[in-house]
Order: sequence, then C-alpha cells, then structure tokens
Amino acid sequence: MALSDGIVLTDQEGLVVSANPAAFRILGEDSLVGAVFEELLLVSGATRIQEIETHTVRRAWFPREERMGVLELVSTPLPGGRALHTVRDVTAQAELLRLKEEFLMEVAHELRTPISGLIASLDLVVDDALNMPRNELALLAGALRRSALRLEHLVENLMDAGSIEAGTFQVRAQAASLKHSLSEAMAFIQPMLESKGQELVKAFEADADRVVADERRTTQVFANLISNASKYAPEGTRVTVGAKSVDGYVRITVADEGPGIPLDEQNRLFQRFFRSRTVREQAGGLGLGLSICRAIVHAQGGDISIESTPGHGTSVHFTLPKARHLAEEAED
Repeated sequence: MALSDGIVLTDQEGLVVSANPAAFRILGEDSLVGAVFEELLLVSGATRIQEIETHTVRRAWFPREERMGVLELVSTPLPGGRALHTVRDVTAQAELLRLKEEFLMEVAHELRTPISGLIASLDLVVDDALNMPRNELALLAGALRRSALRLEHLVENLMDAGSIEAGTFQVRAQAASLKHSLSEAMAFIQPMLESKGQELVKAFEADADRVVADERRTTQVFANLISNASKYAPEGTRVTVGAKSVDGYVRITVADEGPGIPLDEQNRLFQRFFRSRTVREQAGGLGLGLSICRAIVHAQGGDISIESTPGHGTSVHFTLPKARHLAEEAED
C-alpha cells in the first residue's frame, strides 16, 4: 500500500468513519465522514473486476483533460461488519497497458505484410518450381529477398530499441563510404519507392563520401530516414539525399515533399513510439526509426536534427566525422 493511496474505513452500516487526506483528493470529495461509501459518485459507478474471499477489486473511470482517468478500489472486509477500502489512481498504469497493447498490435500489423509476401512466394515455388521459367524464378527470388529484408529491418529496429533502453547499444566506427551504405539501403528501399512512383535524387559533393562510421549502422540510418520520407510523401514525388562537407564533418540531408510536421510535434519526433497525428492513420510504422537514428548518429560522434514546415515537406539532417579529417589529426 503506497502512502499516496486513499484509505477509507467504513462501519457495519457502510458509513465512512475515517479517511486519510489522499482519499479526499482522489475521490474528489470535500466531506467523507458520515457518508455512505457505496453512494459516493466515483464508487457507485465502479465496475467489479475481481472478487475473492479476502477482498473485492473494482475499477471506476472519470474524465480528465486528454483521456479518461482510472481509479482502482480494493475493499477488504474486517471483523464486526466493518470494511477497509483502498482507493488508488491507476491512470498511469492503465495508460502503459494501453500503449503496450497498441504497440503489440502495431508490431503484428508490420510483421504480417512481409510474412504474407514470403508465404505467397514460397507457395508458388513449392507448387510450380520445376516448371517455372528462369525469369519467373528470378522475380520470385527477388520478392522473397525483399520480404526477408523487410523482416530483418523490423526485427533489427525492435532489438536496437531494447538495447538503447538497456544502455548496451554499440557501434563500431571505421573508415566507411556513405555511397556504399546508401546503395545497401536501397536494396530495402527501392521497392517502396517504385510502388509509389517516387524518385530518389542523389546530390553528393565530390569530397562528401568518406566518413568514420559503422557502415552497417549508417545503412540502417539511411533505410529508416528514406523509408519515412517515402511513406509520408505523396505518390510521384522526389526524395532527395544530399551530402556536403562542413567543418570536418559530412552533413547528410534526406528531404521529402510530404505534408510536413506540425510545429507542436517537432520536439517529440525523436521519442520512442511517437508518430505524428497528421500521418498516423495513413501510414504504418512503430515510431522507432528516428529514435534509433539519433542513437546511431550520436554514438558515432555526429548530430541529427529535423527541419519541417507544414505543407512544404521535411528535411532530416545528420552529421558524421570525415575520415580524412580524423586521419590528418592522427598524423599531427
């Protein structure tokens, strides 16, 4: 029993004989002593969710600013017909449970599409592999690979979210090519762009390729940012990936021609599981990509930021140390 819990003692007739200050606050009552406990506003509308010999548990819902609040009432019978009632505000716990359930549903939804693609392609191979022309087999193999890559991308994001939370997230930085990382990311991204008739435009300055970074992780950053840009931008638009040298770093920008992000949401974009209300209904996703991108970029000594104007698209900028710059420092 927490000190913040409301405690109410009733007599054999159900009248309140004593209550602590927390009970007045949680139940929203100015007067409790002498009142019939079961007739109190929040108690009378409570729903019984558990009843055993030692106690009864009920839940009551009440309006709050954004969502319904939740009270939990635990009633324990005492000798002589009296009862001890514990009243607890469990709104936060109920919200966490709701978010967990929503997240599990989102994960199931995100996994279902690539798994369905894998099953459909494998069924075709099993049924007709021996008679299928070579070019059709190649198309099926490509479809299988794309579905497998999408599964790998989803699972990798989920595992990274866990390691970031646990403080065990790591990168292995070394001299790497941004263009190679982008090329690797395109194996996952290209089908998404093609399905929406979108074009990827590359704008790399001549000296903006070699960086000190974990190449696999940088591929993951490109995949997350470009998939977001494609997902939230209209069909037939362009996604631009640019890179230029700035003060010993390479500054990479991924820009889309989407609807932009409301100003009041921009400071929350790097929070885990956050997704903008303007696109939440029209596009899938778990809301992990940007938080993982930030962890990867920061772990490699860079920075990441977002520039967005509602109605005029979004640009994500991130920096990585230039390989040549660090090599020159080592020689000095």
